[in-house]
Amino acid sequence: MNKLYSNDKTKQIDQLAAGYLGVDSFELMQLAGAAVYEHVKSYQHLLVITGPGNNGGDGFVIAELARRQGQIVQVLALYPVDQLTGDAQSAALLYQGKILSLADLDMIKELAFELVIDAIFGTGLTRPVAAPYADVIQWLNQIKQSVLSVDIPSGLNGSTGQIEGVAVEAEKTVAILARNTGLFTNDGRDCCGEIIFESLHVPSGSYEKIAHSGELLNQSILAQLSVRPHNSHKGQFGHVLTVGGQAGMLGAVLLAGRAVLKSGAGSTTVITDTEHADTIPLHAPELMSLAFAESECVGGLAHQFSDQVKKAAVLLCGMGLGQSQWSKQLYKSCVQTNLPMVLDADGLNLLARAASVPEKLTVITPHPSEAANLLQCSTADVQSNRWHAVQVLAKKFNCTVVLKGSGTLISNGKWTWCCPYGNANLATAGSGDVLAGMVAGLLAQGYGADKAAQLAVVWHAIVGESSELGLTLTASDLLNSLHSALKLNP
Repeated sequence: MNKLYSNDKTKQIDQLAAGYLGVDSFELMQLAGAAVYEHVKSYQHLLVITGPGNNGGDGFVIAELARRQGQIVQVLALYPVDQLTGDAQSAALLYQGKILSLADLDMIKELAFELVIDAIFGTGLTRPVAAPYADVIQWLNQIKQSVLSVDIPSGLNGSTGQIEGVAVEAEKTVAILARNTGLFTNDGRDCCGEIIFESLHVPSGSYEKIAHSGELLNQSILAQLSVRPHNSHKGQFGHVLTVGGQAGMLGAVLLAGRAVLKSGAGSTTVITDTEHADTIPLHAPELMSLAFAESECVGGLAHQFSDQVKKAAVLLCGMGLGQSQWSKQLYKSCVQTNLPMVLDADGLNLLARAASVPEKLTVITPHPSEAANLLQCSTADVQSNRWHAVQVLAKKFNCTVVLKGSGTLISNGKWTWCCPYGNANLATAGSGDVLAGMVAGLLAQGYGADKAAQLAVVWHAIVGESSELGLTLTASDLLNSLHSALKLNP
């Protein structure tokens, strides 16, 4: 897995890279510019927009390489060149072409350039973008020409992935030396387009002493899912109690129960409201079902359904559970089973108000609003730093946390992983119920909490991203397409 770094590690990484390559900081800037240039050398007419720091310096290096190769280059310097310092100043002096300023912007807008190179702000940006930079970025986002960002789209926070007022929406982003956490979550994926990594031939092992914030998951982990001996039976792959579905909310628990089986678990029993428990086999004959009546719950699930509890490996709770008295009693009964628990949806809302954390709580799968409820903060607070939020949740509840969203994050409190797959087509009713079922099903098969969460999240995301149904994708479609991401045994 590729390591991800926060903004504050950029300077350390640059220094280590320069030391490894035996160059000074300006020579490192030239190497970085040359690496980016390889991705723009096929264009005949370039517009390079530079800003006040070293990111702008990279832009001047790229512009000079293009000029020497006979390409038509316009450089728009948003920050006065005579006020630049350090390596950025050296790079501006290296460029031998004409440098345009904001006064030339109207003329620039009339030019027929093929590609814009965004070298305005780098990963060090931590405050909202103000005019005139904001005005230029808004113009860039309106034009038809392709935009390539150097290191990071200007205006995007490299640590959190949050837009600082306004940010460039690039077609491609060339990340140099390190992959920043913000590129892959929150608004990062919308701003970055295709992310290309340039290591400058510096091995990742050179950064061992630099603390990384997380790791990027890769779809290659799904190969683990198809490894199964032929001489197998369902009892080897675990039984899950799938709990939820108050009156009128049968769909959510049905989706979760089916996902448990689709993810490879041997069997599942759905425990749900008496109003519809008997109808479950009519919807999905593979599912067993039991009715939970609040008036008959003396001793809890362990007493009422002792045989099913004894053979269960995992308890999944929350999908369509509601927050009624029936819901609260069923949640309490689930906790008393002392089975490893996966909590989703209303199970999380009840957890947020509970006096204590269940001893066997294993995985929780909140979306940002549910995460905010668990942390007693606002959804905006969660989204402003998803990396921090998921780590705090994992430590607070002593479990593995799946913080859903663009660039879903998984954390056990010590390590954090980011999923770079998926798209907005997964933002549909029941999608989260399917994911929770997949996590529980994988846990039942013997995967550890972290691995089960990683496999489920990547699997779920890949299927959603690759679906030809696009925005018409439903949770049932997703469920019925899970096989498409697997290399099945012959």
